[in-house]
Amino acid sequence: MKGQSYLFDTHALIFWHQQENVSEEFNAFFDEQSQQGQLFVSSVSFWEIGLLAQKDRITISDVNNWAKEILTLSGIRLAEPSVTEMIDSTLLPPHHKDPFDRLLIAQAKQRDLIFVSRDSLIGNYDVSTYWL
Repeated sequence: MKGQSYLFDTHALIFWHQQENVSEEFNAFFDEQSQQGQLFVSSVSFWEIGLLAQKDRITISDVNNWAKEILTLSGIRLAEPSVTEMIDSTLLPPHHKDPFDRLLIAQAKQRDLIFVSRDSLIGNYDVSTYWL
């Protein structure tokens, strides 16, 4: 998969950054991808993380600082959703009800990125995946 670029699902970003629920090989591989500029995160993921923190489903005391740290120190690139990607997310088959995931799938498809996730519903879409 050398030369490919990757888009993290929200949980993949959290697991990678916190080095939890993934293997050392996973972390090493994506550390390298981020340093090569081949790793992306959608701005939508930070919105989702903010909502999860607000609901106490994850513990991140300051999501703004957490996001700035990741974007400044890791080499990960930010993928801002385009109007086309937002509209395309509404046109996907209804396999997945989560609007965040649908937008991430549309972004991965439009940008020809490999979508990094452990969500089994993603397999129902025509998108390249890297499974956690």
